[in-house]
Amino acid sequence: MINFIERVLLMPRAVLTVMVLLLGSGFASYVSLPKESFPSIDIPFFYVAVDQRGISPRDASRLLAKPVEDRLLGMEGLEKLTTTATTGHVSVFLEFKVDVDKDKALTDIRGELEGIASELPADADEPTINEINITDRPVLSVAVYGEVPERTLSRHVEALQDELESIGDVQEVTVSGKREEVLEVQIDLLHLEAYNITAGQLFEALARNNVMVAGGKLDSGQGTFNVDVPGLISTAEEVYSLPLKTVGDTVVTFGDVASITRTFKDATEYAFVNGAPAITLEVKKNLGTNIIEVSDQVRALTDTFAADWPAGVEYSFLVDQSIGTKNLFRSLEAAVLTAVALVLIMTIATLGVRPAIMIGMSIPISFMMAFLVLQMLGMTINMMVMFGLVIAVGVLVDDPIVVVEYAERKLSEGVSRKRAFILAARKMFVPVVSATATTLGAFVPLLFWPGIIGKFMSYLPIVVIVVMVASLISALIFMPVIGAFIAKHEMDDREREAADIVMYPEKFDMNKIRGLLGIYVRLMSRLLLHPILTLTAGFAIVGYIFFYFSQHPTGVVAFPENEPEYGVVSVVTRGNYSATETRDFLLEVQDEVLQVAGIQDVILSFGGAENSPADTIGNLQLQLHPWKNALKRR
Repeated sequence: MINFIERVLLMPRAVLTVMVLLLGSGFASYVSLPKESFPSIDIPFFYVAVDQRGISPRDASRLLAKPVEDRLLGMEGLEKLTTTATTGHVSVFLEFKVDVDKDKALTDIRGELEGIASELPADADEPTINEINITDRPVLSVAVYGEVPERTLSRHVEALQDELESIGDVQEVTVSGKREEVLEVQIDLLHLEAYNITAGQLFEALARNNVMVAGGKLDSGQGTFNVDVPGLISTAEEVYSLPLKTVGDTVVTFGDVASITRTFKDATEYAFVNGAPAITLEVKKNLGTNIIEVSDQVRALTDTFAADWPAGVEYSFLVDQSIGTKNLFRSLEAAVLTAVALVLIMTIATLGVRPAIMIGMSIPISFMMAFLVLQMLGMTINMMVMFGLVIAVGVLVDDPIVVVEYAERKLSEGVSRKRAFILAARKMFVPVVSATATTLGAFVPLLFWPGIIGKFMSYLPIVVIVVMVASLISALIFMPVIGAFIAKHEMDDREREAADIVMYPEKFDMNKIRGLLGIYVRLMSRLLLHPILTLTAGFAIVGYIFFYFSQHPTGVVAFPENEPEYGVVSVVTRGNYSATETRDFLLEVQDEVLQVAGIQDVILSFGGAENSPADTIGNLQLQLHPWKNALKRR
């Protein structure tokens, strides 16, 4: 292996070409890699739902759940099966081992449940299989609101939904707060009596016509096709023309005995944004796509599409997950750059400018190689990856420091630059590989952390291991080639004398050693004369630190406090109130909240959230102004 590395180092142009290609490819990978706040973990969890109208929980457990459980129990990789039975419904929750392939598990479930309808009651619905995705959260919500007719809001929301769903990285766009449009039929009882028509005949006419009629099969000679005669009602005119009865030569239609108007279903809940009626669209992205790019595309498309909206129709972006992701990446990038700067300052202070430049170049080389590998592994850049880079910054320079420092010693002895760095790669191969293997030994066990937490945390050791291996390659291959070009060519007599004082025992004189190294050597020479006293003083200082902290505790927190971005006001009351009364209560609270400074948007919604107190009739979700803007205003 050492001979192979030496042969590679004798081809500097090829090595530099490979290094430039790796830097370019790594940077392109960093730009194109999906970025998100937390790792996307596609866990193999499913639930099977079976419905039967009116069945009791006890009977549902016996007649619906039992056949499903019998078929699913014993599946390969199944870790836990939980069944819940309620009136008219049964759900069977399946938890597979984390390392099980989700697509294969879904196929196996479908295979096990094939033909199960024969074991269920005749009026039971077919079982449905649903996947569970814990990262399936909306990227952001687009609220369309204004003091305009509800039909106007609905029309613009439907058009915007179609546009947003055309974005390639968008998985789905769900609409909330939009009531279903219906046709309302007002029957004229006098006309019914005049034509001698009963209400039952009206309902029968609707039921008979609002169906898809099977027309049999058509054999074309090249295949057989099913023929359906469409009879579904889609417009008010079709209802008006439905025949009810024939009196002589006159056909009595729906329009003769009733008036039909387009309207909406009765409201069971209301939604408001900033005090105006609203409809919201929740945008979800595909798994593994860039949350920042998806958010930017949604914002740009919405801005363009809404430019032609009439006055009074407004929109706002709510609960944008990409904002927090951008802030997280900026802070972590700043932490990485700060760590790089501190490493360079320390190497300049101890080794000099040129060695510091060589050692500093190993950082971007190692990072770019790591990003290239992450893209090959299909990973995303997230919080755990950035934390891994922060941890690796201070460790990855160890190998280049060892190689460069040894080469500098050889240069001071008069060895040529090329030969000095080849000797450094040969002589330091075993120490560098051993040090890297020792460091990796602390992170490799984290790869085998079981469960969902282990899968979540696996990003951290993978990044550290990849960066450390890249640092090893950089130290043994790229650093020697770079050093052969930029290291100091000649040493003057003063530098050679300073090197000889440290290298050769017969010339050693600690009083002639300059800089921080001289201070350290002279201090250690005194401490080594009194080893027991030195160790006692050291342990005493450590013990005093622990004792002082125990007497003056400052508290321990898992995470530091930060400025909130969102808030929730829960409205609690008791009583059986109608939807209109509940709306009035919430609007009264909303009017007070809107007067508080620092609130950007207020979203009013019915019902309680997951952590809402008991008897909650509605919540006001508050989106606060960014704290940086608040500081600027101050």
